[in-house]
Amino acid sequence: MKYLVVVIGLAVVAAGATFLRYESFDPCDWIEADMLKSSDLPLLVVQSRISAYFLLDGIVSPDFGECLLGWWEFRLDGIPEE
Repeated sequence: MKYLVVVIGLAVVAAGATFLRYESFDPCDWIEADMLKSSDLPLLVVQSRISAYFLLDGIVSPDFGECLLGWWEFRLDGIPEE
């Protein structure tokens, strides 16, 4: 029972920290925020790059899991400039 409380507590803290950093629980918004922070590109260009990133994989409308995977890839490798 103690472990369950600890795990739930950690999940709540992680969710709160994520919301404070990104002001959203949507990983697609996380990619956008990170790209805006790491570049001087305008918002429209960043949104277009994110759409193109998913479209190259054949994903027209990314769901939560696909956005989360894309965010992980961006955080680990970065989305290429070209």
